[in-house]
Amino acid sequence: MRKALVAGAGGYLGQAIVHALAGSGWEVRGLVRTPSAIRRVENVGGRCVVADILDSAAVETAARGCDLMIHVAASAASPPGDPQHAARVREEGCRNLLRAARIHGCRRVVVGSGYWVYADQPGTITEESPLDPRGESRVNFATEMTARDPEIHGSSEVVVVRPGMVYGDGSWCRAALDAITEGTYRYIETGANSWSFISREDAGTAFAQVAENGVPGEVYNLVDGRPASWREFGDFMAHRLGRLPPGRLTAEEAERLYGPDVAHHLRARRACSSAKLERLGWNPRFREFREGLTATVPELSDDEPRTDRPT
Repeated sequence: MRKALVAGAGGYLGQAIVHALAGSGWEVRGLVRTPSAIRRVENVGGRCVVADILDSAAVETAARGCDLMIHVAASAASPPGDPQHAARVREEGCRNLLRAARIHGCRRVVVGSGYWVYADQPGTITEESPLDPRGESRVNFATEMTARDPEIHGSSEVVVVRPGMVYGDGSWCRAALDAITEGTYRYIETGANSWSFISREDAGTAFAQVAENGVPGEVYNLVDGRPASWREFGDFMAHRLGRLPPGRLTAEEAERLYGPDVAHHLRARRACSSAKLERLGWNPRFREFREGLTATVPELSDDEPRTDRPT
């Protein structure tokens, strides 16, 4: 049986990738930092190796015999308020995985990044669109560059995946749901800028497809192909939750609250295409966010919207 190592397997996206690979016949090892993640990984079909991705010897041991490695370990496992550690998890962790891949002759390494590396633009984003990584997306882009350096990856095939807004019952989406419920969620200005979405389940199957069929050296955008405005997304969740639509922040208020980089990302136009990925034979189960949210998030899955609006 083919063996895969998923770094960050206990995380929001990592669990979906483990589940998709296990369902496709892979024996999946989940590299996790703490024992608390073991059950999460085992529940989706993997088995855990508890080790720090920054420990190169431990990563080498975990990778022995693997044909595939996937790097989605990220800052969620970092000490609070330590951006340098967060960057090390992404970049140095990537180097450790690639070093282990060279040692063990691993055929392929797939690196998860994000579509935030692209510049704000009015048209449809493709893999050839201009880049403008800012804030945390600089770390993702630096990780991509590390992975694609032939002096680092050697003979291993490297493929990069750039997901859009991965929604589902967790991560940023759960935080947005909670904020809408509490009445604290806000758009910047009108919220009319387009975002591109992908369900967590579909993101997992896409990573599995790239692991099997992605072209070495290529980058693949990962979205459902149906962009929508930030306001459409938030208003839909508010309606399903029986809450008032979110309010607004000015650009200046957003910069003071979030910082300039995050505020820029939230305001950016990111209508993105995944046509290149679909040419590999992948198609999302959920073709747009309304369908996916109602199927995957318990609070939004009722047949009728809730009517318990706060007074």
